[in-house]
Amino acid sequence: MTLDPATEPDVDIVTEDAPAPPLGAPADFRERLALALRTTEPKVLEAAEAGYRGIYPSKHDYIVERVAEHLNPSLAWVLACAIPESLQRGYEAEAVVVWSIPLGEGTCMVFETRLQPWA
Repeated sequence: MTLDPATEPDVDIVTEDAPAPPLGAPADFRERLALALRTTEPKVLEAAEAGYRGIYPSKHDYIVERVAEHLNPSLAWVLACAIPESLQRGYEAEAVVVWSIPLGEGTCMVFETRLQPWA
């Protein structure tokens, strides 16, 4: 089937070279991010991408890793006893929000977003 040039729509196709996804992120990182946030607003997506922290089994595993960096190794057992919701609330301390996008197979992309002082 051939299209008649007189009835064929005149559409310009614009392509952009997107930068590579963050180190360790899946190839479809930006698509997953846009779908999860339900937006294609560049500033929102850039801000979210800046908060990308990596792939972890859960938000809790990310928080435990971050807190463990500041603990004496002999106190690491305390983190194993922590209630995940309480540890997250204490870690965030109304200054940051830790959120995730599921990837399947027991992993997720974890993000940490700093709250604005006026929010």
